[in-house]
Amino acid sequence: MTDKKQIIIPMDRLGVKNIQNNPMLTIKTINNILDNNVEIRWLTRENKLITENYPEGHFFQSGAFLVEGNSDTIDQMKEKNIYYDITESQIGENLKPINIALYNGKGTAEFCIEPIVEVLNLSSFKYRLLSDKDIRDGLIDEFDVLLVPGGPDAGESYYLGLGDKGYTNIKNYVYNKGHYFGLCAGAYLALKPQSDKSKYWLELVDATDDCELDYWRTGTGFVRVKILDSDTPITSGLVAGQINTIDMIYWEGPAMKVLSDKVKIIAKYSDFIASGSLNEYPKWDLLDNFLAIKSIKEWYNILTRDRFEKYLDDKVAILEASVNNNKVVLISPHAEFGNIGISPRKKSQAFQLITNVFFYLSLNKKTI
Repeated sequence: MTDKKQIIIPMDRLGVKNIQNNPMLTIKTINNILDNNVEIRWLTRENKLITENYPEGHFFQSGAFLVEGNSDTIDQMKEKNIYYDITESQIGENLKPINIALYNGKGTAEFCIEPIVEVLNLSSFKYRLLSDKDIRDGLIDEFDVLLVPGGPDAGESYYLGLGDKGYTNIKNYVYNKGHYFGLCAGAYLALKPQSDKSKYWLELVDATDDCELDYWRTGTGFVRVKILDSDTPITSGLVAGQINTIDMIYWEGPAMKVLSDKVKIIAKYSDFIASGSLNEYPKWDLLDNFLAIKSIKEWYNILTRDRFEKYLDDKVAILEASVNNNKVVLISPHAEFGNIGISPRKKSQAFQLITNVFFYLSLNKKTI
């Protein structure tokens, strides 16, 4: 095999599944290879490539990986049952290893930390838990991405441990050093308030929530999110065509409203699916997803169809913005909680949304 040969590893969407039998194992393998200083390219847009299996040319969706085609790597693909092909194309953007700071302060919730740690471990991204003191002491500057998970409220409790100094350090970090990735309460935290009296918003992006921090208005349930930007790498492997949706667990996240064209809308809420309400209870097996089961059977604040239509329908669910060339990505629903049945939790399609964000942010990694 010549040096020009590349192993192409597609991550194409097949309905609610992936062409790879185990997508997170595939991504873990990619990260492990990347850690060994092997060049890996990532397709950030759909491309037609000539391959050994398709000498006439074949379209590969964005999200495919191209790895140096040596025999050791091919043996890994075969051993782990990873689907691949061979091409001579040298396209795509070079990936870089990335270090993630996962905020784990007073305002976070254990049931939100544990699932994101599971996704990070399944996909082999490097991370470290940072406390309030760590961020107040400036340790955040050692990392490429600050990942802020969900918490017990809409984000105001984060101020309890971080205080003015912690908030200032995060703002300076995003402006000067690295990227911000917020999920649910972590997404609330980065927004702007309607009132200039609020102390509890970072004001990183030109977007808000019309109901301020009143997350009680919604509840928890299963929702469908419509992807509007099929060109962004964030949705790689999750789109095929112009209209694409993904089903996720919603748990009182922000109904985001964009205030200017400085913010890019990635996806909006489009449909209510089910919840713990008597008349809207899911009629299918939720399999092993304990968080999906918990949201339906145990949580007291229940999302209803009426609440969805009043507060969430057509509101922004995923957005992206830039702060001095650093990225801010906010996801309102809990992608890290996994699917709503369909397949085993560890094969959740929503997990790929999270790993896509990390790969995307690595493309914009600065030398710190």
